[in-house]
Amino acid sequence: MRKIVFALLLISLMAPLVNQGAEASIISDRAYRAEVRKEQKQDIKQIKNLFKKHNEFANKHDAKNLAQLYADNYVNNDGFNKVTYFKSIDSTWEACEDLTYNTKILSITINGDNASVSVEETASGTIVETIEATPVAGEIHSKAHGIYHLVKINETWYISGETAISDESSLLYGDARFMNIEISAPAQVSSGETYTISLKVDAGDDTFIIGSIDHDPVKYPPKTPKSELRALNQSQTLERLIKANSDNLNEYAVASLAISKVENLGKEHYRIYMAGLACLMKKVNVVPINNFIEIEE
Repeated sequence: MRKIVFALLLISLMAPLVNQGAEASIISDRAYRAEVRKEQKQDIKQIKNLFKKHNEFANKHDAKNLAQLYADNYVNNDGFNKVTYFKSIDSTWEACEDLTYNTKILSITINGDNASVSVEETASGTIVETIEATPVAGEIHSKAHGIYHLVKINETWYISGETAISDESSLLYGDARFMNIEISAPAQVSSGETYTISLKVDAGDDTFIIGSIDHDPVKYPPKTPKSELRALNQSQTLERLIKANSDNLNEYAVASLAISKVENLGKEHYRIYMAGLACLMKKVNVVPINNFIEIEE
C-alpha cells in the first residue's frame, strides 16, 4: 500500500512541473513563431524594396547601382557570372537606348538567409536600322517568367542567381509590328534531343514571306546563326527539326523573317517592295544527360 501511495505522491508532485513545462513550451512556441513572422515580414519588405530599386536602376540604365544589388558570386542558369552578365546588359542598352522594364512579383519564399522570388518581367524599346538606304523603326518586346535566388549577407539581401523558366522576345520592323507572328518551341529538352521549332504568321494574300529557323546556344559574345531562307507555304507556316546542343548550354529557338508585299499599280503592273523584317527568339532550357543514374532490377 505504501508503495502505491508513494507512487501517487510522486505523480502528484510531478504533475505541476509537467503542466508548467507544457505551458512554458506553448508560450515559447508562440513567441518563437511570432518572432519568425516578424522577421519574415521585415525580410519580405526588404525584398520588395530590393526589386523596386532593381526596376528603378534598370529603367535608368544605371549599371553601377544595379550591380550593387547583386552578390559577387552571382551566377544564372546560363552559366553567366556577374561580370559576363553585366557585359551582356551593357551591350543590350547600347543597342536599345530607350529599353524600359517592368517587374511583377508573383511569390516570395524565404528559407533562413536564402529566398526565392518568382517574377514576371516585360521589356520594350525601339531601335532604328537603315534598310535599302531608308531608316526603318524597329520595336523590341520581351516577356519572361523566372526565379531570382537571393541570399542575405549582414542583414542585407542580394541577388545571387537566376533561373529562367520561360523567355520570349521579338524584334519587329515595318509591317511586322502589326502582324501576328508566333514562334513555338518546348521550354525544356534533353542534351542532344531532337525537337521541333514552328513559326506561324497571319498575313494577307498580297504578302510574300521568306524565313529561316535555327537554334542559338547561349554564349557571350553571342553569335548570329546563319540559316537558309525558305518561302513560307500557303498556310504561312514554317517548321524545322532541331537537334539540341550537347555542350550543356541553354539555347534559343530563333526565327528570322523577311516580309515583302505586292502592290497592284494597274494595267497589269505590279510593284514588289520590302515591307518588314522580324526576328523572334524563345528560350529552350537544355538539361544535361546524367550518366550516374543506376537502376537495379
